[in-house]
Amino acid sequence: MMIENETFGRVLLNQQLPEEYKVTGELTKKSFNRSMAAFAKKEPIKYGEVISKMKHLGDQIATTEGLSVGLEDIEPNYKERDRVMKPFTARFTAAKTDDKRRTIVEEAQEAMQESSKTHPGSLTFQVRSGARGNAVQHSNMVSAVGYARDASGRAEPWLIRRSYAEGLKPSDYHVTSNQSLMDVIKVYTEVSVPGELAKKLVANMSSQVITEEDCGAHNGILMDSKSPDVVDRYLARDEGSFKRNTLITPVNQGKLAKSKHQILVRSPMTCEAGDGVCKRCQGLDEKGKMHGIGTNVGIRAAQAMAEPLTQFALNAKHGGRTLKSDRFQVHGIQGFRQILETPQQFINKATLSNIDGTVKKIEDAPQGGHFVTVDDEKHYVTPNLGVVVKVGEKVERGDTLSEGIPRPDEVVARKGLGSGRLYVVNTIHNIYKNQGKDLDRRHVELLARSNMNHVRVLRDPSNTYVKGDILLYNNLRSDLTKSIKHVALKDALGEVLGKEYFQFAVGTRVTPQVIAFLKSQKIKEVWIAPRAPSIEFVMKPATSAPKYNPDWLARMSHQGLKETIQRAATQGDVSNIHGTHPVPAYAFGAEFGEGEEGRY
Repeated sequence: MMIENETFGRVLLNQQLPEEYKVTGELTKKSFNRSMAAFAKKEPIKYGEVISKMKHLGDQIATTEGLSVGLEDIEPNYKERDRVMKPFTARFTAAKTDDKRRTIVEEAQEAMQESSKTHPGSLTFQVRSGARGNAVQHSNMVSAVGYARDASGRAEPWLIRRSYAEGLKPSDYHVTSNQSLMDVIKVYTEVSVPGELAKKLVANMSSQVITEEDCGAHNGILMDSKSPDVVDRYLARDEGSFKRNTLITPVNQGKLAKSKHQILVRSPMTCEAGDGVCKRCQGLDEKGKMHGIGTNVGIRAAQAMAEPLTQFALNAKHGGRTLKSDRFQVHGIQGFRQILETPQQFINKATLSNIDGTVKKIEDAPQGGHFVTVDDEKHYVTPNLGVVVKVGEKVERGDTLSEGIPRPDEVVARKGLGSGRLYVVNTIHNIYKNQGKDLDRRHVELLARSNMNHVRVLRDPSNTYVKGDILLYNNLRSDLTKSIKHVALKDALGEVLGKEYFQFAVGTRVTPQVIAFLKSQKIKEVWIAPRAPSIEFVMKPATSAPKYNPDWLARMSHQGLKETIQRAATQGDVSNIHGTHPVPAYAFGAEFGEGEEGRY
């Protein structure tokens, strides 16, 4: 018997599901996948039986019912469309500059996309559920296009007031033709990019192997207690009645969320294992099991990140910029590549402060844009970006002075390795989320750990290191922790951290912002490294980062083979055939791993 507001499809679906997983409320692809993932981890055998029945049901429906789209599904609601567009049309007509027109057309598309969610056609329900279709294209068909993009990705200063369903005016068609041509070119030129990026991901992450049970880390990363990404991780500290190293399950996550807004969880990004990653920091696998010693979680993560990239490339022609602020966000495969490779021509690069100080002056630059003077140092902001600070405002090294996208390597160099890693993880994870891909955040954390792992020595009074040396972060951390000092937090200003605290890595300079953050987390004392060398954290592009691996045979799995052999011969480089990188063992024909208890 059907209850009120129940659909026939939901009844059929719920007939196949156990009671606790039956669908209630609005069903979306994302929420349903998450529910089934939890089911699979809790009852894998029963899940296999149920999912087979659901597939059979899907096959039957596809055969007997099919799917058709009628004209009514794409017929514009002219009355609603005109109501929404009216104020934007008036503002656009009155606008005097292209920048103002761009802002108006971006806001118009955002409003039309929101309005299209209420369109009565069946396509609307498919798009809203995530089952099929693209929200931008759906809005373009049933409401109004809003705007098209130019060659640089910015909105053309032209308001398109009609939909594709009713046909564009010649002027509208002319404006959209450039975008259409660029999108077609992207499809043909970018389908090779995912394969290239997949190779780079594997080259950067091959050494991330499960090497021990527990590294003993008491540190981790702060995450929203309600986030699905905290499930299958271990707590890094006591949280309420839950003790450190408690496994977070869907059941106790709900209890944690009631008492805690943020929780500190263990992460591969903050794992203290000398080589590879420990089981506790990595958390459970996709089957809800602990990873075995020797599992190459790095290559698994690289494959999981690479698989959706082909679809990213194909999605490029369907339009991705939907909000007025999206000009300063990274999107799709190009955004992923920009963050990973940090090219010299970094699109919409934000200006970061080079020093600590006070904003003394903001003035127009003769070539366009602005000069922002912090103390006595000028910083240039390009014409397409607005200034976000005011005269008299205090800033720290690495703070943003303008709109735009911060370069990851500049964040690392100015704010520290940990802050840079966190920025990259959040940015890349959002790229996948915006493309509708529910990627496990730990995959990106492993990438950040692998790709952002270098330190350059600027000066060392103890002469332990040579100026200009590039070291692995783990080696520096191990050396610094041999001579650390415990001090009150207020006395640590200007010193460098001798232990990791949250996202702040060993060697991070203690600034007022760092002290304020640690105070907010009830930290009263910290370990510092008073005899630490002067260093600079370094992020190398994904193309070159594997070349800095001290193991010369491991470097042979990447690019520049001639350079690698010459450098190994002249500098006397060595290779550990029993290390965490698989290539030396393959090349030498040796067994994997060494040590007690099956250590990899």
